[in-house]
Amino acid sequence: MKSRRSLVAAALAKAGGVGVSGEQLGKLLGISRVAIAKHITALRDAGYEISAVHGEGYRLNAMPQRLVPVEVERLLVEPLWTRIEGSPETASTNDDCKALARAGALAGTVVMSGRQTGGKGRLGRTWVSPVGGVYLSALLTPSCGPADVAPLALACALGVARGLESLGVDCQLKWPNDVLIGGRKVAGILLEMSAEADRVDWVVVGCGINVARAEGCFAEAAFLADVVEVPPSNVAAAVLDGIAVAYRDFEAGGFAAMRAAYESRHSLAACEVVVRDGTGRIVAAGESVGVDDAGRLLVRDASGIVPVVAGEVTLRQPERNGDVDAPPAGV
Repeated sequence: MKSRRSLVAAALAKAGGVGVSGEQLGKLLGISRVAIAKHITALRDAGYEISAVHGEGYRLNAMPQRLVPVEVERLLVEPLWTRIEGSPETASTNDDCKALARAGALAGTVVMSGRQTGGKGRLGRTWVSPVGGVYLSALLTPSCGPADVAPLALACALGVARGLESLGVDCQLKWPNDVLIGGRKVAGILLEMSAEADRVDWVVVGCGINVARAEGCFAEAAFLADVVEVPPSNVAAAVLDGIAVAYRDFEAGGFAAMRAAYESRHSLAACEVVVRDGTGRIVAAGESVGVDDAGRLLVRDASGIVPVVAGEVTLRQPERNGDVDAPPAGV
C-alpha cells in the first residue's frame, strides 16, 4: 500500500494545472486539511513546486529533478514494493537495507540514495557512487535454497535492462551482473544474502545506475543522460518495476524461464573470453556460447564446454605475438 504522502503527490499530479483544494484532498484520503497541509509542506521540502491559489487550492507546477523516494513511490506500478526509504547521501544502500532486514523489515523494502560514500562492487571492490547516479537496494525473500540464488543476479540484471528499455534505451547484458549501453557499463548488480543451510532468510539486491555524468565518474562508463533525459526518480521507478517483474518470473519458473530473454541481450555471445576467479586465476578461456538454465556462463575451450558459476569476464585480446588476456576491468 502506498503512503498518504505519495497519494497526495499523485492527486496533485492528476489534477495538473487545474488545482485541487485541501478539502478535496482530505476527503479523497480520509484525513484532515491540517494533515494535508503538512504533507504539502513535506513535498515542497522534497523538491515539488506547489503553489496555493486562492479559490483553486493547491497546484503542482513542477516535479522534483533529483532522486526523491516519495516521487519514486508515486511512479511505481508493481505492488511488490511496499516501503521506500532514502536520503540524498549514505555510505551504502546495501548496508542500510541489510540493517532494516535484520530489524525485521518485510520483503519489498527499498533504500535509495543519490550518492554513496562507501558503495560496494563485486569481489570486494569499491563502487564509485558520485552525485548524478541512482543507487538503490531492495529486500527480497526468494523461495529457492541458498545454492540456487546465484542466477537471481542475472534475473535482476535483465529486470534493470527492461526497466531502462522502457525509458527508450537499448541495453545489453554482460554476464553475470552488468547492464551496458553501446558496449559500456551503465549499471551493475550486487546480491548479498542471509541464509541457513537449507533456506534463504533474505536477499538484498543492490543496483547502481549511471544517470548523469559527474566528477569522479569513469570515462569509459555509459550514462543515461547521453541517450535520454529522464529524472532520477523516473529511472529508479522504472528499474524497480523491471526488477519486480523479473523477480516474479524467477519465482514462478526459475532462471530457465528467462534464459532466452537474457541471451537475446547478451553482449558476450560468440566472443573470445577469459574468466578469472577472485584470486585472478583463470578458470575458463575460449568462446562464450551462452548461458544455461542455471545461469552459468558456457565457455567452449579445446576440451569442450565449461560451465562457469562465478567469475570476472574479460574479452580475449589478440596481439601480434599471439593471444594475451586483457586485465580485469575495475568497477
